[in-house]
Amino acid sequence: MELQEQAWTWEQMENFFYVSKEEKTDVVWECRISELGDPETLQTLLELYGEGIKATTKDVTVMYLSGWFGYLCGAMHFLSSVDWMITSENIKLQLYKHQRGMMLISFVVHSEALVKEREKVWVEEFYEQNMKPAFIQMQTMSTNNHLLHMWYQATHSLYWITDRMKHSNLPKHYVMQFEENVEMFKKVTPASCMGVGSAKHPYAKELIFIDNPWDLNDPMPLKPSCCLAYQTEGGHLCFTCPKMKKSERQEKFNKVLAEQSTTS
Repeated sequence: MELQEQAWTWEQMENFFYVSKEEKTDVVWECRISELGDPETLQTLLELYGEGIKATTKDVTVMYLSGWFGYLCGAMHFLSSVDWMITSENIKLQLYKHQRGMMLISFVVHSEALVKEREKVWVEEFYEQNMKPAFIQMQTMSTNNHLLHMWYQATHSLYWITDRMKHSNLPKHYVMQFEENVEMFKKVTPASCMGVGSAKHPYAKELIFIDNPWDLNDPMPLKPSCCLAYQTEGGHLCFTCPKMKKSERQEKFNKVLAEQSTTS
């Protein structure tokens, strides 16, 4: 069933969630989301994507993928908030090469399979049946990653989804509906549906904001957990990395401000 008269666009879906209804070109590999629980499928994804991002350890690839899956989960929450549903069999993960040679991920939706659904329970089932086994498998395939910290990467993705929404022309009530949907999920859904044994829901992690040297009027959140970008070839600690020392962050902050003052 194609969407009729929706006030959001597929262009926005790609911008918010990296979700598209169009197949990508230069696809390196693909699988259905429903196949992610299969160890062999997940192993292939880890190997190919890890090579594409020049990861030096499998831990890095796992943390990066956890962040990507946060965007996919965000898309499920958004569709639920506007009373649509899609099954995992009708979503494909595509690894593809960007024009600059970077390896990226797109979640391709078979849009004709979208159906109207006012009940929200299907989102919890999506986590239970797809994300939970995928995250648990990824954790067992890595060496040092903690499952909760993997989900914190998804938490960080959810923040940026909302930030993008607020700075877009998406009707404000859609942003509110999305936020309410995620908030309700945190309140009524046990963390066990994500494979996490802690009492506190991963999405309930309180973010700490710091000054943004690129825009002093727009503070940015520290990542709830390290994405391990510094363990890629030529990588380094992100400015928002929780592992970065305050002195190092201040030095970077001052450097960015100085560079901007010379170019302005």
